[in-house]
Amino acid sequence: MINKSALAQPDVLLVLQSADAPVDSEYLHTLPYAPVLVMTTQPSLISSTSLVFHLPNDANQKAVHRLLHSVERVLNARRHVVTLVANGGTGKTQAVLKFVSENLSRFSNVWFFDASSNDTLTANFKALGKAAGVGEDVRDVRDFLARINQKWLCIFDNVDDENVFLKDYIPSCNHGSMIITSRLSEISQMASPDCHIELMDLTEASAVELLLNQAHKQSSDENQNLAFEIVGALGCHALAVSTAGAYIGGTPTCTMGNYLTHFNKKKKKILNYRMRALDNYQRTVYSAFLLSFEKLSYPTQVLMQICAYLNPTAIPLEIFTRAATFTGNDINTVDVDPPIQAIYFVKEFFSLFADKDSWEDSVVEMCQLSLASYNAVKKCLDFHAVIHTCAQETVKCHYISQTATLILARATPLGDAIEEYQFRRQLLIHASHIWQVNNLPTVHTKICLAHIFKESGMLVQTEKLAEEVLLAHKQVFGVHHPQTLTSMGNLALTYFYLGKLEAAKRLEQEVLPLRKQVLGDYHPDTLISMANLALTHREHGEFESAEKLGEEVLLLRKQVLGVHHPDTLTSMNNLALTYQAHGKLEVAEKLGEQVLLLRKKVIGDCHHHTLDAMANLSYTYKKCGKLKAGEKLEKKVLSLRKQVLGDHHPATLTAMTNLATTYWELGKLKEAEKLEEKVLPLCKQVLGYHHPATLTAMANLATTYRELGKLEAAEQLGEKVFLLYKQVFGKYHPHTLTSMANLAITYGWEYGKLEAAEKLGEEVLLLRKQVLGAHHSDTLTSMNNLALTYQAHGKLKTAEKLGEEVLLLYKQVLGDHHPYTLTSMDNLVITYQACGKLGAAEKLKKDISKACVTPRGLWRCPEA
Repeated sequence: MINKSALAQPDVLLVLQSADAPVDSEYLHTLPYAPVLVMTTQPSLISSTSLVFHLPNDANQKAVHRLLHSVERVLNARRHVVTLVANGGTGKTQAVLKFVSENLSRFSNVWFFDASSNDTLTANFKALGKAAGVGEDVRDVRDFLARINQKWLCIFDNVDDENVFLKDYIPSCNHGSMIITSRLSEISQMASPDCHIELMDLTEASAVELLLNQAHKQSSDENQNLAFEIVGALGCHALAVSTAGAYIGGTPTCTMGNYLTHFNKKKKKILNYRMRALDNYQRTVYSAFLLSFEKLSYPTQVLMQICAYLNPTAIPLEIFTRAATFTGNDINTVDVDPPIQAIYFVKEFFSLFADKDSWEDSVVEMCQLSLASYNAVKKCLDFHAVIHTCAQETVKCHYISQTATLILARATPLGDAIEEYQFRRQLLIHASHIWQVNNLPTVHTKICLAHIFKESGMLVQTEKLAEEVLLAHKQVFGVHHPQTLTSMGNLALTYFYLGKLEAAKRLEQEVLPLRKQVLGDYHPDTLISMANLALTHREHGEFESAEKLGEEVLLLRKQVLGVHHPDTLTSMNNLALTYQAHGKLEVAEKLGEQVLLLRKKVIGDCHHHTLDAMANLSYTYKKCGKLKAGEKLEKKVLSLRKQVLGDHHPATLTAMTNLATTYWELGKLKEAEKLEEKVLPLCKQVLGYHHPATLTAMANLATTYRELGKLEAAEQLGEKVFLLYKQVFGKYHPHTLTSMANLAITYGWEYGKLEAAEKLGEEVLLLRKQVLGAHHSDTLTSMNNLALTYQAHGKLKTAEKLGEEVLLLYKQVLGDHHPYTLTSMDNLVITYQACGKLGAAEKLKKDISKACVTPRGLWRCPEA
């Protein structure tokens, strides 16, 4: 007996299954308008197997409300079709069922059809026709629905097969309404105006609530934090979040704290975990994914599997089109254990896409099944984190991950063109993803990833790869082979960028004689080694050696390559910087102007090497005290960088940083602060939090805050950048020591922090002596600044002794007229006066006057 009063209760739905014909005939006419939801058996009929249950409340509430809004329009006079499209497991069916349960009284009848295939849909129509006594042909049932001039609702669920022609089943009439759920994006074309819904993933908050409910966990702060981490990893995918909660709740050894560890170890098991739910939903996360994946063509399936080993977001289609036209070799003789299967599979894979349009066809396939989204502007694919994981679990061959790595390496350009640099920047997140999860199978892949990492400031990774490449070359070719020497040179340059100057110097001094022996004195690679060693000497503070070697390289390049060759101009540029660092400012200025003129003539005004020369000359102008000329040139550099490279290119950001520094030196602190506060977030966005340029921007802003008297902000930012430098470069890198020195100065400016300033200043000085040597300009800067700290602390004798020592060293290293020498003289005058040695102070003042420099009083040598 049917309890008719039960049908009127809220949130209750009567589900009728497997009714036979006699029962159908008996009850069909007694309840013609009853609120009934019919599943995939005998629609709208009452039977002895009926079941009353409460619908789950874990559907996406936002989507339900949107669905409610759309379906309410269905209740108007004309027929409406609502389409609901999303990938598997996002709760489409649950959202529809919840809507129906809350709105049963609005409809005369509700018919629910399983539209996952032509067979199931035809069977549902046949059953309805048989029950209604109108015939079992699809056309008969369709006409029957058209004749019922009432507010009925048809639900076509899971229209995921593109071979299902749904229009053959939809009645032609102006009454009644339909809801269609599907993974196919083109289903949206069937929607009435403004009646298409894209069901998105859960919000973070609703996903956390769902997870905690399914896991039967209290909503404590600790559980909330752990839940946010879990739903973030799952991308707020409704079914995945539900499954995670059920797995945690049903697995004694799994907790909120260790779920992600469980997941990473047992992905396939958890993705296939079947929840015990009242709604009889039988699909697991993985099975829901497979329903769509198995509909893809074989080439598209393989493409998706390869993408599963890249980062799930922003996968440029250009990776595959570039790799397809690669003309080099995936392996060479240095690869002792080459990935043969992966290499064969790469060739097989690209043979599947012989037609260039095939790539776009595969993108369309994945997007139509809601397995991926495509950014048409950036031409990039994006995969949901859960779908990405599921795709990886379909892989049965171990070499697919190696295939993805080989394809990325094939796609990596190694040239200097701006377009190639920009594409390498796009590859960074994928190179990082591969680095974290896969062993690199060939030397070529290591070289390519090292190139990507080096440009992005990921020098620790670059160092490891460069060392592995060198070891492989030595083992196979020996130390005298040109490729071995090239890898030695690359590793030495990496050491240089890492601030490991001693290691760089040792390796460069080993490479140079070997290249002379193997290649000859005049070979371009030999000259590169000479040039790099000269740079290392300069950074070491060994200006005489740097100058001598730089002059030799320049002369040889003029002879071998000619005056106008780009490498010759680079040598001129580097030598100008060496003269500048050595205090030979007039010579540096003259040579810098010559380089700029020649680069304009040879490669044009807007070439990035010309702009580099312009930036270097502006720096020399500032060192010469020509701050206005430096500012003017830097503004021009910034304008051209924006014009040529765009606002967000790293070189543009460097130009902004340099101009802000000039504002600082001109005393335009507000302008400096404004520009630095603009450039820092851009550096974080474009280059990443740990890139050297980002850390420089952060350090400069901290210094500006200090000069503006914003000491608390300066201290906080200074401590942060010091910590980051230690993490990225290590404790002994020159940049780390500079940030430590800057922090010591900030402490010295703050009331009551002289002890901390003194302690940190002494530590910096000791480390700089160890790392850079006693005569390096940075070491002398630390001595000068520590003397000032002693003076401020009232330790006048110690300050005097250290001040005299640093002045003597400045004269020996940089000469009597270098700005830093004159600065230390200024500071020593103040110290003599504080000690009551007025005669010594006056004598030193006269020495300064002879150099035509006006004493500026207490002044610190710049650190940033």
